[in-house]
Amino acid sequence: MSTESNTISTTEVAEPTGGIGTLGLDVDIFIAQLVNFLLVMIVLWKFAYKPIIKMLDDRTARIDKSMKDAEHVEKRVAALEDERKMIVAEARKEASVIVEIARTDAEALKTDLVEKSKREVERVIVHGKAQLKSEQESMMREARKELVEIAVAAAKKILIESVDDKKANSLAEEVVRKMT
Repeated sequence: MSTESNTISTTEVAEPTGGIGTLGLDVDIFIAQLVNFLLVMIVLWKFAYKPIIKMLDDRTARIDKSMKDAEHVEKRVAALEDERKMIVAEARKEASVIVEIARTDAEALKTDLVEKSKREVERVIVHGKAQLKSEQESMMREARKELVEIAVAAAKKILIESVDDKKANSLAEEVVRKMT
């Protein structure tokens, strides 16, 4: 019977003591475990959950701020790109205007230089013609003067030597040959 008394005593201890007891729970142990659970939950709430939640909230705030900053930077980059494009387009317009002005100035300078060159060539030609005419007149005067001197020299010879016409012509030709 000793085994029966052992089994009876174990069954007596585990007998239900109310509504919770029918589920196989001891009320005293359940209350103690509930108090322990509440204490652990309060301690964890105070020392673990609140700091973790605060850290997560801070991190979320930093991420939100970073996202806003990134959007702001993105907008600023887009604005700067638009401004750069506008400045480049304006610079191209100004460059084309400057190139056109330079081309016009170059054409005007070219036309002016061509006109000046033409006037200089005409002046040189006119001056050259005048100089040639002056030299031609000077040569004609010298030729006349020489011709007169030749004629005088021939006449002197003819007069010095009273010679006939044939001799006079030969003397004149000889004087002319010597002079040329």
